[in-house]
Parts: sequence; C-alpha cells; structure tokens
Amino acid sequence: MAFDVFENEEDPFAARRGVGVASNPDPSLDDGVMAERPRTGGQPVKPLSVDEVKGILSREISDAIGGVGSDIAREQQRALDFYYGKSLGNEQKDRSQVVLMDVLEVVEWAMPSLMRMFTGSSKVVEYKAKRPEDQKKAELATAYVNHIFVNEMDGFQILYDWFKTALLEKNSVVKVYFEDKKTPIVERYGGLTYEELILVLDREGVTPIAVEEKPTQVRDPNTGELIEVTLYDIELRLLKEEKNIRVDAIPPEEFLIARRAIKLNDDTTFSAHRKRVTISDLVSQGYPADLLSSLPYDDGPDFNINRQARRGEDEIYPSTEVTRSDVASREIWVTECYARVDEDGDGYSELRRFLVVGESGLYIIDDEQININPFCSITPVPMPHKFYGQSLADLVTDLQVIRSTILRQMLDHLYLANNPRMAITEGMVEVDDLLTVRPGGLIRQRAPNSIEPLLTQELPRDTFPMLQYLEQVRGNRTGVMAQGQELDAGMLSNTTAAAVASMEGSKQQKIELIARIFASTGLKQLFTKIFQIMATSDTKKQQVQVSGEWMDVDPSTWDFDFDVEVEVGLGAGRAGEQAQALNALMQVQSQMITNGGLNYLVSPKNIYNAATRMAEAMGYSNPDLFFQDPDSVEPPQPAPDPDMEKVKLEAKKVESDAEIRSGEIQLKAMKEKNIVAHRAQDLALKEKIDLERIASQERIAEGSQRAQLSSAMLSIEGRDDEKEEEKDEK
Repeated sequence: MAFDVFENEEDPFAARRGVGVASNPDPSLDDGVMAERPRTGGQPVKPLSVDEVKGILSREISDAIGGVGSDIAREQQRALDFYYGKSLGNEQKDRSQVVLMDVLEVVEWAMPSLMRMFTGSSKVVEYKAKRPEDQKKAELATAYVNHIFVNEMDGFQILYDWFKTALLEKNSVVKVYFEDKKTPIVERYGGLTYEELILVLDREGVTPIAVEEKPTQVRDPNTGELIEVTLYDIELRLLKEEKNIRVDAIPPEEFLIARRAIKLNDDTTFSAHRKRVTISDLVSQGYPADLLSSLPYDDGPDFNINRQARRGEDEIYPSTEVTRSDVASREIWVTECYARVDEDGDGYSELRRFLVVGESGLYIIDDEQININPFCSITPVPMPHKFYGQSLADLVTDLQVIRSTILRQMLDHLYLANNPRMAITEGMVEVDDLLTVRPGGLIRQRAPNSIEPLLTQELPRDTFPMLQYLEQVRGNRTGVMAQGQELDAGMLSNTTAAAVASMEGSKQQKIELIARIFASTGLKQLFTKIFQIMATSDTKKQQVQVSGEWMDVDPSTWDFDFDVEVEVGLGAGRAGEQAQALNALMQVQSQMITNGGLNYLVSPKNIYNAATRMAEAMGYSNPDLFFQDPDSVEPPQPAPDPDMEKVKLEAKKVESDAEIRSGEIQLKAMKEKNIVAHRAQDLALKEKIDLERIASQERIAEGSQRAQLSSAMLSIEGRDDEKEEEKDEK
C-alpha cells in the first residue's frame, strides 16, 4: 500500500507528525489509524540480488557465535580438557601433577539417571489429540514415531550424545531432516533365463555392466529329453533410493547462531551447520558433479581447537599430506544456513535454506524456502534472555583445580615423608652415594653424624575434611554424587530418616529438573518437527503395534492438531519410592473394587495404567509383556446374579408352560381338524365309489341291452334270409 507524504504545513495532522515525520491516513481504515514514516530517505523494498544475498550470509557467518575463535568455543574447549584430565597449567617441575576428574565424575554420574528417565519406558513421546475424534490417530502417531525413533534411528545413541554434549559443553544441538539420496550399488545374478533377464533389466535406473551367456543342457520336464538352453550371468549397477527421516547430533564447533538470538526456533534470524563433506556426499543428494568439482576444496588438517580437544591430535592430523586423486573423495567445507531473508521483496522475511561453499568467497549451490528450522537445542542450566546456558562442567571446573591442587600437595608431603631431604656436612659425605637410592645401598662418610634427615611437618588435620567439604560443595552445585558418598555414619546417626530422605531427594530434584528442562525444550521441539516432517514428506507406510493390535500407519494422513508430551521417567533413586506409592495406590483400587466400585470408581483402564506404571518403576521397559490393554480386547461378561438367574428360570418356566399349553391346544385343534378332514375324505371316497359303481352298472346294463338288440337283429336277419331262400326254392 503506497502512502503519500504530506508536506503542507497547514495539514491538520501536522501537530501529530512532529519534526521530520509525515503522517498519512489510510482511506481503507475506518478507525482513523495513522501510518507514519520519515519524510525522506528509506530503502525501497525490492528483490535481492545474488551478491546481496551473499553479503548477508557472509556477515551472518562471520558475526555468529559458537564458531572457531569465539569465547564460547574456548570455554567448550576448556571443559573438554578438564573432562579428559589434561594439565591444568599450574604444574611445577619435580612436583606432583596429578589431576582429579571432577568434571568427568559429575557428567558420568548424571548420565545413567537421565538415560533411565527417558529410555526406561517403552515410549519416549506421546502425542495427545485436541479433539476426541482424533484420539485414534494420536495413538497411531505415538506408536509409529516411537518405533521409528527407537528402532530405526537408534534413538538411545542420539539421546546419549545429545545429553552428554549438553552436560559438558553448555548447549547441545541436533538436526532433524528428511533425507532423500541415491547411492550406487552393484547387483550380481547367475543362471537367469532370458525371461528372468528381461525382468531384472526392466527396472528404473539399472545399467548393465557385464553380461555372459552360458549354453547349458537341461532335461525337458515333459519329454525327459536333454535340450540345450542359454542361461545368463549378469552384473549391473543401479541407484538405490533412500528416503528416511534423520536426526543427527551436531558437534558444538559445527553449529553457528546469530549473536543476538535468545532462542532457537523457526523465528531465529540465522543459524547454520558448518561441516566438512565429500563431493560424493553432495552428488548423492542430487547436486551436479561437474559444478561441485570446480568448487574450492580443503584436504588439509583441521585446526579447530574444539575438535582437537575432543578427538586428539592423532585423529586430527593426517600421517601424510597426499591429496586424494579421485574428485569424488575430495572434501569441501559447506555451510548449511537457515536465515530469515526477504529475498523476493514482498516485505516478509521468509525462512530460507542456503547451502554455501567457501569462506572468503561464498558460492551458493542451493537456495529454497522452507517452513521448519531443523535445529533443536538443550542446555542443563538455562540462562534467561540468553541462548547459551551453563553446563555441569562450568559448575565444577574451579573445584577440580582446587581439589587437584590439594591432592598434589598431599602427595608431595607423602613423597617427602618417605624420601626426606638430607642435611650433610660439606666434604664429609660422598654425594653420589647419597643420591643413589637403592635397598641395601652404602653411603660413604668421613665422620659419624655427617648425614642428618630434615624433619617433614605433619599433614594438617583439616586436609581430608577440606576434600570432603569440596565434594559436598560439588554435590550442592550439581545434585550429582556417587550413591551414598555424601552421607557418612555420623550424619546418619544424628539425623532422622525423613531428613536423610529429604537430603537425597533435594539432590535428585536437580537431576529431575535438568530432565524436565530437556523434555520441555529440545525434545518437545524435536518430536514436533518429526511429526511435521513425516506428515509432509514421502514417508513410508509401516505396521506398528497399538494396544496389542497390529495396524497399518500412513503418516501422510496425519492432519490433526495435537500436543506433544515427552515421557520423563524416574531416576534410580526415586524408582523405589514410586513403586511403593503405586503399590499403595493399587491397594486403594482393590478396596474400591471389593466395595463394588468396579466400572464406577475404578475402571479396567485405571487398573491397567497403575500396573504398567508399576512395571516401569520396577525397571521393565515393556509392560505389555505382563499386562494387556483392556481397550484392545472385548470386555468379559459380568458374573451372573443368583436372584436374577432364579427369576429368569421362573420366567422361562412360565413361558415354557404357556408354550406347552399352547401346543396342546394347537395339537387338539389339529387332531379335530384332521378328524373332520378324514371324515370328509371318507365321504368323498365313498361317494366316488358309489358313483363309479352306478356308472359301472349303467355301462353293464347298456351293454346287455346292446347285446340283446344285436341278437334280435341277427335273429330277424336270419328269418329274413330263410324266407328269401324259401322263395327262391319255390
């Protein structure tokens, strides 16, 4: 919408404008809201050129924090050095240089509790529908995502690397994305017929490498005769397409974020992943090989201080400086940038993905608009209004220096006590004999008492209590301590059981708080983005088990609103308490059932939930091995009520008697009907017989009459013939 600048001093809005500002009412706004802008100057909104985009990305990369040479990188390197127990920098020659491993102990003691909390159950995440009609879809999504994350992505290793990096190096980042790449593979087949050979070759992306014909005699199954056929051995090359959702833990030195960023989400202005990849890796993702081969590459050693601290010089520096001759194996530095840039000049800063190569001069090889920032971050001790928080290592590095220094002094004192310094009379002792220390060795001296050991002061009594005090400080800061290490016999004897449990609980609460922070920040982001990527990408269909029933799941049909709840279990110190609480709860349920509260106060689903929670608290990650979800089976028939059964029997007896009486009446009626019908049939038959007898008698009478008539006629004719004969004779 274009605004005109009013420069008329008599303009009624001049008093509101102020110096150097012009106000212009938008005619389309009925509420009189005024739009203001400077009189002159201002940069017009227009699409950005390639050079402008390169300039923006170059400045963002150079200004980002977390990269090489930043204060964050140096603090992360220091934490790694403390974890590996490297020299502290205050060592003295010929003195003890031992280093205690406080950072390692804190991190390694915290990891089992955290991993148990998130992986002790059969599911890591649960999607909860916002509408009742979407509940079944949410259950399918929960089962599918947990199956993919735990089994196919190796979710345990992802969480382990993610959590440990956060505990050690402030913030830890993972990247979730949909991978679509093609990898060349070789297949070999032998003894194929011509038809089978055609089927093998009739596939997309297949390139035959070698084909060999082999004439062979086989027996015809119909005739049993030997016939000669041609079989084929073939070697072919094809591109295997892989489409998967990937979650990668990113080393901190490879992650960059805008210096002004407070949170890492889809609204972050700039974040990037800087990594070293081969040209073959980029070609498998669809980038042209001829373009990549012309880009600058770097096969030299990696001088990143964080990577050196993590992996050691032996794993970083190559044994030789021979450059690989094959172009596909050459390594180049690429920076995968995710920046909000108004590249098309429409006034909106869209989230775009840029894949750039180079450091001083950038080459943009990919540029696309996306909807999801793939990075998810966690930190154990978040700081308000700041992206980078504190790690557990940051909380105990000073204690590691102090405790190591005290232990060194204790060892130096022990060395001096076992090997004290000697005072000798000059010229009266062979110094070489004195310096050669061996059992039974001789020391030559010219006069007695020429050698006198110097006394070593006793170790101060507060030395060991100081080490214990520092251990207690470490536990108070981090909430991490070896089991029972902070509770001595005196404390237990003078403290009630409730107070001891309270102290243990307060320490455990810090670990549980870290777990809750991880779940509510990074893990919730991760599983939300996994859901979104699955619903919008070409994700494969699979069968998953939901409530004991196998069902087909198609993520492309996920179109419902949901909430994400990450399952946070219990630490090892609280599992027993939770099991006791669940046992008491199940006893209350049992009492309610005994008093007739089943399906009223307590449902089978409530009992199932309590039983599964009990199994998880006892350390069984798959409660379905012991209990069956009542939603997956038909409910059993209720037990019959004796009184109701008696009433039903009496009702059935009355009904049966009525049916019997009704049957008897029907039978009697049928008998009477049959008798009437039988009599009617007898009468009809008798009448028929009578009619036939009358008809027979009539036929007999008629026949008799005809016979008599015929006889009479014959006699008449005979008489006539006699008369004629008599006339003739006359």
